[in-house]
Amino acid sequence: MKEISPVISLAGLREALEQGGEVEVECIDTPFRQTNSYRGAWKFYVLAEIDGVRHRLLFVHGRDIRPRIIRTATGLISFAIELGVSPVAIPRFAGERAVWTRHDGRMPEDVSGD
Repeated sequence: MKEISPVISLAGLREALEQGGEVEVECIDTPFRQTNSYRGAWKFYVLAEIDGVRHRLLFVHGRDIRPRIIRTATGLISFAIELGVSPVAIPRFAGERAVWTRHDGRMPEDVSGD
């Protein structure tokens, strides 16, 4: 897998998820507790197959093409919910990564035996 220069916007990220792509979340600053929440920093990549080649595209926002960085655990969870991701894995240490996929809408079968 190689990282290519082209970046991806929110619209492109959503489209990639709808087509089975994944979002890689990278912790870039280890979170710490501040009052009643956790602050850290996470950035995002879209992992998608394009023309049979797997690419890692940096998720950016705005016209200035800066990486989208979320700085609170609450913001991270909210972003995952907005994207339809489940389950939500949160990398907790700088350099750690997690992969998010979109929930397919199916619920686990009832195993209660009732």
